[in-house]
Amino acid sequence: MSVVPSQILYLEHGSSRLYAEAIQVIDTRHLCWARPTLLIQGLPEDEGQGARQEMISAAAIAPNLSSLQLYDLEDCPDLIWPLTLFQIACDVDFFSLLIQLKINPNDMALRRSSGQLNEFIRSFWHKHMSVFQTLTQANELSS
Repeated sequence: MSVVPSQILYLEHGSSRLYAEAIQVIDTRHLCWARPTLLIQGLPEDEGQGARQEMISAAAIAPNLSSLQLYDLEDCPDLIWPLTLFQIACDVDFFSLLIQLKINPNDMALRRSSGQLNEFIRSFWHKHMSVFQTLTQANELSS
């Protein structure tokens, strides 16, 4: 996967999707420095990628009718995580949601919460612990 700075990426876990902006890619360490921007919760877990994307698209068109919870992560800390865990966001729905969040924050089910991000990170890390351990061991050997 080829990632460049300013590219929008995402991580998915359970019923959540975390969008982040790539700040820097550290190819030699297989790491990505990313800035979280938006956390979406309430996505279907077992219905596949298409159903998730449909819900996000519907929220981008009519955010007031959506059951998704949106969290603006503007002031939350950055992540430096294994690049292999990220997926490239190829949809315009993210940008529509972000623009609507910034223009009409009171019209959406918007919540500012670093607590939700911490919960997502903790849960994601536990599920993918082996990726973090393998990368740490590989980086220690190459140092």
